Amino acid sequence: TVKYKAIVFRPFKGEVLEAVVTQLNKVGMFAEIGPLSCFISHHSIPSELQFCPNTSPPCYKSKEENIAIQPEDTIRLKIVGTRVDASGIVCIL
Repeated sequence: TVKYKAIVFRPFKGEVLEAVVTQLNKVGMFAEIGPLSCFISHHSIPSELQFCPNTSPPCYKSKEENIAIQPEDTIRLKIVGTRVDASGIVCIL
C-alpha cells in the first residue's frame, strides 16, 4: 500500500484564472474555478457594468449594452489574496 498527499489545485496571489459564473446579484457574483467557489464583490466589478435584475437571466451589463455577464459565462479573474481555513481555501478577488 502506498499513501501520499498531493496538491492538485492551489491558487496563488496574483494568479489569473478562468472561472464560470454561477450566480449574480446586486452585491456581486459567484463563480467556480474548478473545485473552488468564489465571490466577486460588486466593488471589484468594473464600474461601467451595472446589475440588471429585470433581464432574463439577471446579468451585469454595460451602459452601451455591448458587454453582458450572465450565469454560465466564462470570465478571467485575478487572485488578490487567499486564506486557508478549516473548511478549505478562500480566495479574495
